Amino acid sequence: QEARVFSHRAFGKGRGERDIGNGGTAFSQKLRTDMSSEIERKYLWVTRDALRGRVEALGGIPQGGAHFESNRLYDDTEGSLTRTDRLLRLRTREWPEKSDCRLTFKSPLPPVLVGGRPVKCRDEVEIGVDDPDGMARILGLLGYRVIGGYEKIRESYLIGGAHIDMDELPFGSVVEIEAGPERIAELEKALGLDKCPTSAKSYYELFLEWLAERGRKAESLCVFDEETRGKLRQSLGLNS
Repeated sequence: QEARVFSHRAFGKGRGERDIGNGGTAFSQKLRTDMSSEIERKYLWVTRDALRGRVEALGGIPQGGAHFESNRLYDDTEGSLTRTDRLLRLRTREWPEKSDCRLTFKSPLPPVLVGGRPVKCRDEVEIGVDDPDGMARILGLLGYRVIGGYEKIRESYLIGGAHIDMDELPFGSVVEIEAGPERIAELEKALGLDKCPTSAKSYYELFLEWLAERGRKAESLCVFDEETRGKLRQSLGLNS
């Protein structure tokens, strides 16, 4: 079976498809060494319930429904990926009727300013993985180890060529808009997000900041407690 490049925002598309640019056509291609660019901004402490109606009023199209995610971050023993702001992630996603897994590599690009605030820019390659445990073993044999991880509930929409992800994490609720800089500026204003605090940091970095602000020691895993996880999974129609 062919490995294919994915855009991790194109949930509603068939295997191997991705969106290119703002509203570009979707197509399938084999995995190759060049990367697609990811431009996004995070809006902090915005809940799904607060934003969903505004997104749908602007014509947002649901992309597969809310689902549960588990993410594992990898690095070598020297920490060379973290030190150079690169990311290697194994992500599993679960819906009531299906599940999948994706391996992602990201590397930094210079940030772009939108409205005087930075927008995160990354190069990205992502492939589908049929055997998550097997891939984890391969990564270990290659010298990579799990250095952190996080869980979240994600609900995604496509709106006018932009991808909107509404996430619930153990430390709070965050919204991401992925699009070109001009489209991000346009949508954040239309959705009333232009006054919200924003961040260009990863979820794991935000989690470490959240811990530090509360005088707590750094932890490698940002996961829901057992009771909360069970309730969230039940609300999504998943086994506890």
